[in-house]
Amino acid sequence: MLLALVATGLLSAQEYFPPGILGKTQQEHESRVAWYSRQLKALREPSLWELAQKDPKAEVYRFLWLRSVGRPVAVRIVVRAGGSGWINSRMTTGQGAYDPGHITRYGMSWLRKSLTQSFLAAIGSTNFWKMPTLLGTDSGASPSQSAQWIIEGVKDGQYHAVDRWSPAPDDPYRAVGLLALKLSRTKVRPADIY
Repeated sequence: MLLALVATGLLSAQEYFPPGILGKTQQEHESRVAWYSRQLKALREPSLWELAQKDPKAEVYRFLWLRSVGRPVAVRIVVRAGGSGWINSRMTTGQGAYDPGHITRYGMSWLRKSLTQSFLAAIGSTNFWKMPTLLGTDSGASPSQSAQWIIEGVKDGQYHAVDRWSPAPDDPYRAVGLLALKLSRTKVRPADIY
């Protein structure tokens, strides 16, 4: 029986999010965890929450962008001890609100120190580590064109996630997501940013 469970991957399933953080109710949390985890698995992204528990020296940030009408995108920035970093970007063929599809774009490159530090400054300007994971309100975006903007962070053994629904154009949180896209050279038409 144990061998069958291991073979099916049930024992080695990644847990992407801590219990209870993504919803005001258990049902809301479980729904979001299932949705986001499905997208992250299709994007072949690791669990940052598990990383925080295993490596207290790691500093990593990930922007997960799930648009109602648009391809799912994940941009992960790994900060190195010297201040430079690595940036990984992935996109699938699916849609963020539906089927994730399969990977259509994968990129990984070195991120020089000045660019890594500009990203860290942008994260700092939002007071990311003290932001609530969820807000009680949304930006008023049209439900037909909306997006989840999820930013996760790992630093000093701590994990934090912030989830926003279509942040307003003047929101500094939105600027961090757009900077991640720019640094990863992910090209998006202005009309597709919502």
